[in-house]
Amino acid sequence: MTQKSNVVLLVPGIFDRGRSMHRMQAALADEGFAAHYIHLHYNSAWYGLKYLSRQLEQRVEELVPPGHSFALVGFSMGGIVSRHFMQARSGLPRVHKYISMASPHRGSLWANLLPYPGGRQLKIGSPLLEQMNTELECLASTAPVSIWTPFDATILPHSSAILPLGSSHEVPVKLHRWVPLDARVISIVTNELRQAMSD
Repeated sequence: MTQKSNVVLLVPGIFDRGRSMHRMQAALADEGFAAHYIHLHYNSAWYGLKYLSRQLEQRVEELVPPGHSFALVGFSMGGIVSRHFMQARSGLPRVHKYISMASPHRGSLWANLLPYPGGRQLKIGSPLLEQMNTELECLASTAPVSIWTPFDATILPHSSAILPLGSSHEVPVKLHRWVPLDARVISIVTNELRQAMSD
């Protein structure tokens, strides 16, 4: 039987070198969580999301003790990379809580500006997203949480950031890149992870 660990893996978004996640990482550490920022190489998604989820899989093996589950928190593209790890790399049994922040679960118009594999996979109606969304119910075991802002100019339409499963939180953050830095978002994530440990 898998035992819950206090490990939290923070997966950043596209072009993000981790600065957006450091405040959350510190706050979670103060709450007793072993929070790790996962730096994905070529996080422009030049080689596609499958390439990035393979890296996440490797980091899970390094950071999570065998026989233990962990929490997965993804920002923007990081939320989709996290889903690919769970849904296509058999990572789901290892995750007891999944939180996405401003992630394009059904794609974004903004991705049309990225003419390479990762951009095409983040477009509305991409085969990768369509396949994962047909298997959405499998995420129920992670009691998924989606956090979104109605002012997001990167995730368009805004509804794409809301998973039709689990719970969602609307937080009026003014800019996409500020979402994981916002104190209200950090508080929601902390409370959700704390509750997941006690369930």
